[in-house]
Amino acid sequence: MGESLERQLPEQGAVLQPTFNGSIRIEARRERLTGDAGAILLREIMERVDLIPWLAQRLQDPRRPTMVIHPLQELLRTELTMLALGWTNADDADLLRHDPALRLAVSERKQDGPLRTPSEEAMVPDGLASQPTISRLLATLSQERNLTVLAEANLLLAQQRCAWLGPRQRLPDITLDIDSLPLKVHGQQAGSAYNGYFHIRCYHPLIFGSADTHELFGACLRQGNVHTANGLEQQLPTYLDWVHTHVADQVTIRGDAGFPSDALLTDLEQRQPRPSYVFRIKSYPPLKAATQHLVVAYQEDFKQRPQELREQEFRCHELCYKGDQWSRHRRVVLVIVPPEDGDLFARSFFLITSFDQTMTGPLLVDLYRERGTYEQMLGEFKSTLTPQLSSTVRTKTHYRGQEPSQRYPCRDAFATNQAILCLNLLAYNLLSLTALLHERAHRRHGRPKIFGRSSQRLSPKTVRQLYLNVPARVTLHGRRVWVSISQRAADHWQCLWSFLDRVGAAPVIG
Repeated sequence: MGESLERQLPEQGAVLQPTFNGSIRIEARRERLTGDAGAILLREIMERVDLIPWLAQRLQDPRRPTMVIHPLQELLRTELTMLALGWTNADDADLLRHDPALRLAVSERKQDGPLRTPSEEAMVPDGLASQPTISRLLATLSQERNLTVLAEANLLLAQQRCAWLGPRQRLPDITLDIDSLPLKVHGQQAGSAYNGYFHIRCYHPLIFGSADTHELFGACLRQGNVHTANGLEQQLPTYLDWVHTHVADQVTIRGDAGFPSDALLTDLEQRQPRPSYVFRIKSYPPLKAATQHLVVAYQEDFKQRPQELREQEFRCHELCYKGDQWSRHRRVVLVIVPPEDGDLFARSFFLITSFDQTMTGPLLVDLYRERGTYEQMLGEFKSTLTPQLSSTVRTKTHYRGQEPSQRYPCRDAFATNQAILCLNLLAYNLLSLTALLHERAHRRHGRPKIFGRSSQRLSPKTVRQLYLNVPARVTLHGRRVWVSISQRAADHWQCLWSFLDRVGAAPVIG
């Protein structure tokens, strides 16, 4: 039997009436309503890639099985789903405890079990996990072995995407982008520090990813005041080996002026198979003096042909240069850019590369400028996920008004923040995967456009607004759960779901 209308409606309570329109009445109804129905769609995608079972099999859970109410798989789904939906704080789990869509999306129970109130004897969840339970999950994930599993999960997801939705099992080439970004904190978190360049107290993690696939492969959390390239020489080989083994035959490394050093470039040149690289380098005085005549000649030429040179966008000059602290000569390309409106002088910068002359200067500049896509990805990661690395050591001074009878070791707050960062990367990659599924679902010829424009890759924020933050009404009928969404949202879901049915589940890897 379905739920009766009388059972759903509450007794008549207070009614709100806006002053700008006396005909409007606002009331509360005791119905199962949600603003995040997309949690169910996200669960379907996670099931297709087998992400949560893979994690649960490898993570160490120190809890006693007989005392567990919320299984590890449900806790992982809860945290990843909340992050993808935009709920970034552990306290949000208490606010969403009885959200019907989230309960359906994270639960292991079948039929309408997630929405039913269990008996007092049953060791089954009644709603989402509470904030303390989520905090204990983060503490568990901060263990060294579990951090390794989380890092591997991001790589596994990228490898699966390539094998599942890519044009082939392995790509012929891929660009590995390297960058760092500040993550602001609002306290004295372990390892955070004031950064004089960004003028904030922050962490300064190193992020690896690829603008070619719109994925973030991993992150290394670092103290807030470290140099941009700190730890790169230790972390980069891991990602290079993985990309060479699982994703692409040829790898190009790309980064800005803060990363190249003679030791790093020498290591890359000695690796087998040898990756290519292109970095921007700082124009220190000896190099700038050696190329000053080229910049002056361009400036004089610009005075004679301003319109023609603006259409050319830039001019390249090849150099074979050996810096004072370099062990060998390397190819350096001087790039001169016309002055912008209001400026008097042309701008210039230098690129250092291991590519030979077959990669001409203009092609090299185009390759480096694609780094802007990666910077945009990092901006989307910060603005959409807004990682809250707020774990810190707080010594418990009392328990229920009395001094604690037993004290436990404080957890490693820095490692916990590293776990939070890895979970945010996983949530971002799930949003990026959803964007790719949307792109592929709308690529077929003859399919009517849902938008008034041609299909293109969506930003993570647009994915969230279009597919995840969807209002819905949840009802029970005949042991079935009906989720009612708007026709507009249903059109998007049906298109993507049809594509998922066509491609099936992702191949099992690892």
